[in-house]
Amino acid sequence: MFTDRRANSLQTTRRRQPWPKDQTFKILALDGGGIKGVYTAELLRLCEEEFGHGKPISDFFDMIAGTSTGGIIALGLGLGISTADITSFYCDDGRKIFPPVPTRLWSRVRKWVRWRFLGPKLAHEELENALKRRFGDHLLAESATRIVVPAFMMPKTEIAVFKTDHHEDFRNDHRTPMWQVARSTSAAPTYLKGHEHEESGRIFIDGGVWANNPVMVALVDALTAYDLTPDQIEVLSIGTGNPPFELRRPDVLGGLWAWREVIKAAMFLTTDNATAQAKLLLGPERCVRLEPTGEDALVEMDDYAAAYARLPGLAKRDFQSNKEAISRFFAAIVRPRERYYSS
Repeated sequence: MFTDRRANSLQTTRRRQPWPKDQTFKILALDGGGIKGVYTAELLRLCEEEFGHGKPISDFFDMIAGTSTGGIIALGLGLGISTADITSFYCDDGRKIFPPVPTRLWSRVRKWVRWRFLGPKLAHEELENALKRRFGDHLLAESATRIVVPAFMMPKTEIAVFKTDHHEDFRNDHRTPMWQVARSTSAAPTYLKGHEHEESGRIFIDGGVWANNPVMVALVDALTAYDLTPDQIEVLSIGTGNPPFELRRPDVLGGLWAWREVIKAAMFLTTDNATAQAKLLLGPERCVRLEPTGEDALVEMDDYAAAYARLPGLAKRDFQSNKEAISRFFAAIVRPRERYYSS
């Protein structure tokens, strides 16, 4: 898990594994977004209920990629956890992870001061305990499908992508406990403390810093690991709401404190750009993208009440209006993934 990613990068072209020329490679890509992941979870629950015929979501996708909250869902799907149980994670554990804003003025001021000057906004222990309860001792190797989960490693500022052992080059990540992968990818800066590994001095933070929408990470992995062409790939990409973000003119021209909001702008740009690149590479007809839009996209990633007031109903509406496009991803079961270092 805590290896020097840059030093261990390949110096040669990766060997591409054979893939049938007449077979589609189906990717499910799930964005980050905190409690807004309830939209993703509910949409997938409806898919499993309507098209699954008693089989888990992982049976229908050759690869599942997820960042932050999307990474938690991806790992759960890989382990065969039902979408009903995943939605209960957001409903039950989500309330503890994302507590309501204090009603008393002094409590609200104290929380704001703590967030701005003293530390993260939320208590990471609640998320960590919830992940341990849900994933137990299961390892990444136990995923039934290929998994790709972006994270960001400090203090050397290295990109990290956790992967199952579906290629001979992927030797280490499969031994990592799932809860640690989930904790690493979901440590959103300013909201949650990074995931620390004391022995190595490494700290993981949210993969959303560079790949909040993991679709291109998944595409690069698929195209370099398999003898595929872009017209063999189909993607179902689910976002959590990505409204255009603006920095006020004084902020753009200001100093360090004024630029504290730039991370939001960066996440918007990476999310939007990844979708555009995927559609350019595959063609719009091969990339189905669903996400909250308009006012529903403005829900904050830690606003439990607003997320549950708006997003489950929106997921149902979006499912109904896109049912035909979604259904093709569930037309056939995929073949089992490769396991180079796990049984």
